[in-house]
Order: sequence, then structure tokens, then C-alpha cells
Amino acid sequence: MIRVLRFFLMVSLMASLAATAVGQETKKEKQEAKKEKKVKVKDQEAVITNVGQRTITYQYDRKGKVREEVVGIDDQTYVERISREKVTLKDLKTGDKVIIRFEPDTYTPAHSVQVIGKGEIKKAGGED
Repeated sequence: MIRVLRFFLMVSLMASLAATAVGQETKKEKQEAKKEKKVKVKDQEAVITNVGQRTITYQYDRKGKVREEVVGIDDQTYVERISREKVTLKDLKTGDKVIIRFEPDTYTPAHSVQVIGKGEIKKAGGED
């Protein structure tokens, strides 16, 4: 009888340890999934210098210097004016001042482009 009780006690102890280990793994997996879901999105105020078929070249000031970069535009990119009027990539023009929402350090297209007015194009790489 004691042997049977010891056996059931050992089995229940092993089962509880296994359940604890599984519970800890799922917590770790949940934490990793949350980290993956957190997408770093950046808003960049810029002036358009060129509009391509699927891209926008823009310039912005950073640390006193004018930088120029390119961002992709696709069918999922929301393009609008400040008045919330939806426009297309073809409606964007050189010299438009925009706020571009995108994920830095990735090759994914921009999330949105909002035209907020007219801007001044400066010589890239120059000082203010």
C-alpha cells in the first residue's frame, strides 16, 4: 500500500513539474510574440524631391545637414492631404512638404504619406 502511495505521489510530483515547465515556456513565447508585434514606426517631416512610379525621394534636416532618402509606396500606403482628402502617388509633386510614416531599417513600403503644404528644396549634404 505504501509503495502505491509513493508511486502516485511521484507521478503527481512529476506531472506538476512538467506543467510548471510548460507554463514557463508559454510565458516566454508570449513575451517574445509581444516583442515581435511591437513594430517601430517613425514619422519623418520632409520635402519631396522626386516622385517615381513606386517611390518617393525626399530630403530632411538631421543634425544641421540636409539628408536625402527614398521610400517605397505600394497599394497599402495611405496618401492624403492635410484636409484628409485622399490622393494618389501621381498627385504628389516635387516641393510638397509631407509627413511620412514608415518603419526604419526595413525594406517595407511606407505606411502613410500626408501632404502638409509646400516646402523648400535645399542642396543635399549642405549646412543650414
